Amino acid sequence: MFRKWRDSRVFTICYQNAVTSNRRQHIEAKTASNINAAKSKPFSDIPEPKGLFGTFLDYTALRGFKTEELYSHYQKRHKKYGPIFKENVLPGLTSYDVFCSSAEANKAMFRLEDKYSNRGPLDFIQMARESAGVSSGLLDPSWEEWFKFRKVANRYLLSNASVWSYSSALHKVCDDFVDYIGDNLDENNEFPNFALALNKWALEGAGVFCLDTRFGNFSGQLDDNLKVIMDQVIESFSLMTDLFLQPPFYKYITTRKIKALTSVVKKQSEAIQKQRVKIMNQMKEKTPGSKTKLKTVLENSDLNEEEIASLVSDMLGGGVDTTSNAAAFMLYIMAVNPDKQEILREEIQTALQAGKIDGRSVQTMKYLHACVQETQRFFPFSFGVARMFEKDIEVCGYNVPAGTRILLTGNVVNNKDPKYFKDPETFLPERWLERGDSESKFATTGAFGRGVRACPGRKFAMQEVHYLLISLLSRYKVEYHHKPIKPHFRLLTVPSEKPQFTFIPLS
Repeated sequence: MFRKWRDSRVFTICYQNAVTSNRRQHIEAKTASNINAAKSKPFSDIPEPKGLFGTFLDYTALRGFKTEELYSHYQKRHKKYGPIFKENVLPGLTSYDVFCSSAEANKAMFRLEDKYSNRGPLDFIQMARESAGVSSGLLDPSWEEWFKFRKVANRYLLSNASVWSYSSALHKVCDDFVDYIGDNLDENNEFPNFALALNKWALEGAGVFCLDTRFGNFSGQLDDNLKVIMDQVIESFSLMTDLFLQPPFYKYITTRKIKALTSVVKKQSEAIQKQRVKIMNQMKEKTPGSKTKLKTVLENSDLNEEEIASLVSDMLGGGVDTTSNAAAFMLYIMAVNPDKQEILREEIQTALQAGKIDGRSVQTMKYLHACVQETQRFFPFSFGVARMFEKDIEVCGYNVPAGTRILLTGNVVNNKDPKYFKDPETFLPERWLERGDSESKFATTGAFGRGVRACPGRKFAMQEVHYLLISLLSRYKVEYHHKPIKPHFRLLTVPSEKPQFTFIPLS
């Protein structure tokens, strides 16, 4: 299907704009020095599962497949076929994908990247946004359009000065959230529907760095418009999960799922834009001519008003479900490892006693960062990343043709492999205090991806999680008394069980 899309007029225009002769020479030189595709085994030799209709039936209930257990499915595939295999789900409708878990191959592929790195299009998102009349923003499949958005996002989201400028405000959000928890504990010292509370917290933090405002999610009833944003974010992930795993019938007919996703995208975009306009009007009333920090950055870019609205929408919508799930996994792993929780609490209390905690001082809290990294190893945010290259490359000794999507699955295949992690089933933050730069660095692709396509909001998301741990563990001991939580697939990783914790006030 990629080849059909590649031959289209749209792709041809994008390709001619994005791939200049200098860039082509640059990639050729890097390819020649790192990967020699000419001497590799043919693509046809890559191991693959066989089926009467491709592997379509393997992803149905007829073969016992469960969407939430996709990670386990990939693990079994790699155990059977090795570090690399290829798969065509439904020949005629889909093309071959290559799945690779090799740390050495990951390292080589990331070194081939340039600023226009391509991970391949998520067609269903593109189609839904186009149908809803919403700009593609950071999800635009054309390299130059994507980079136009990305360089603006990088300047705002990845600069330490920019991220740290929100440190005090985010710390206050987390302190207020802990107050909110304390005011609503039941007789078992649990917060009813804590998953919803975490979503409120994540949305409150996203409002701070997207719109320089507090939404007021911890006081009274949730604003109807904010509830729409939160509900649509959750619904969109559910729909995208189904579309990710199903054959792309939506390319030929308007399926029920693609129609639903289009509706969700439109509602979410309208709700976020409505909230944005409301906040901007409130700011103008208080201080005429005032602008949010993000607005100032965006106005000094090449983006038009529609593109600015799209980028804010991406940042606000993308910062809710992912950040709240990251926090849920962090609190769970702390709760079931009370000894590690106590060590982290000691570091937090030492930092608090030393004076004001800000963005710079949080970077010196080594055990805090080690706990976060180890949690991400146990509960990777995604199975990995995808990449597509413009030239044939060699992967694990095989030639992979240009334009083939390669899925790097190390996050869920290598994260508990003793070859890379000693005593892998043990939660051991200390391992990250001792690790050097080695091949195991590329055994996984990281919680937020790696390379130029890594998640642009990762620093803000982690700063919010850091401050939650600081605010919460300095006042409560966290326990968990329900079914064990496992990572489940829903386009990204979500908890298998409701994250209901017991909060014991510290004396």
